[in-house]
This record gives sequence, C-alpha cells and structure tokens, in this order.
Amino acid sequence: MPLPTALRRLPNFRSRLPGAVVALAAFALAGCSSIGGMFGGDTQQGGTTQYPCPAVGVLQGTDHITLVRGAGTDLTDVMAKAELGRVVSKCEYNTSDSTITVDIAFEGIAELGPAATSRAMVLDTFVAVTRRFNAFDNKKVYQVPVTFEPGQNRVRFVQNIDGTVLPYGGQADGRIYQILIGFQLTAEQLEYNRTVPYTPIR
Repeated sequence: MPLPTALRRLPNFRSRLPGAVVALAAFALAGCSSIGGMFGGDTQQGGTTQYPCPAVGVLQGTDHITLVRGAGTDLTDVMAKAELGRVVSKCEYNTSDSTITVDIAFEGIAELGPAATSRAMVLDTFVAVTRRFNAFDNKKVYQVPVTFEPGQNRVRFVQNIDGTVLPYGGQADGRIYQILIGFQLTAEQLEYNRTVPYTPIR
C-alpha cells in the first residue's frame, strides 16, 4: 500500500502528538536496515555515505495502545492491547528528479484482554514525516487488521508501507528527514499511556 508523493497535511499534528518534534531524539532509530523477506535477508538500496537514508523509528509514547471498556482502568476492563516492535527501512535515490523513495516495514504483537467482545479488531497506526530544523509535519494513518483464531490470545502482525517519496536538493540529503511510526491514539488513550503503568506483552 504505497503512500502518495505528498502525505496528507495535518496542521494540528503537534497538538495531537505533544512534543513530537522535541521528542525525536528519544525514539528507537531503525536507520536503513534491510527489508528483504519481511525482516530478513540482506537486500538494501541507498543508505551509503553518499546517499544516506532518513532515520526511521517509533515515536516515544505511541509504541503501545490499550483498548479498555468505558473509562475503566482496572485490568478486567482491558479489551485488548498491542505494542510495536522492530522497524526496518530501505531507501533509493532518484538523482534525475531529486527524490528519495523509502520503503518501511514494522512488526507488532497484540493480546486479547478479559473484557474482549470480539476476536477481530483494527489497529490505527501512523507514519509521519518530519523535516529537521523545520516545522514541516506530514502524516498518514494506516489501519492494521488483527484477527485472533479460536484458542489464540496473542497474534503478531507486520505492516509494509512502500513508496514514500521525499524531495531533496542542494546540500540536503536523506538526513534532513525523520520518519516516525506509532499507534494513532485518541487524547484519552494518550493520557492512559502516560498515567497507567504498562506491562509489555513480550
């Protein structure tokens, strides 16, 4: 599912994800790892000293999500929770039109809770592109369907996002960009992540 050349502009991106720009240094960088065979193999394009890839990672505070029943904070109110794991990327430069094409893949795991009413759900995730030293914020939301088979309480998922096209020119290269991955959280879910201790699934 490729991203369009110009990602959807969200003027209120900072207000929806407070501290997004100042927290860039806190995310887990994935650099320009290979994507071959999902999370294996050695295929890699770009990412050289001459053609560096944009930094890619998970935005701090959006690496996990807890779906609860109502406004409950008790463990018995948890319908499901999920967390993001490894993020990998590769990039390719097109010097004829001064663009960089970035392919991304990220993995995660989801777990059913005691208050679950369905064995199928959709997790909203986002990919946001920020340009260093600028208030340039672009973001697109992707839905990740997750289905738990009978007798299965945990399931792993992988999302591929191919074809993010970024312009560059002059003395600039892929290092001017950072690409952030995370769960698309509501204000209530973001507050939940900040205030309720999280126990990792893994």
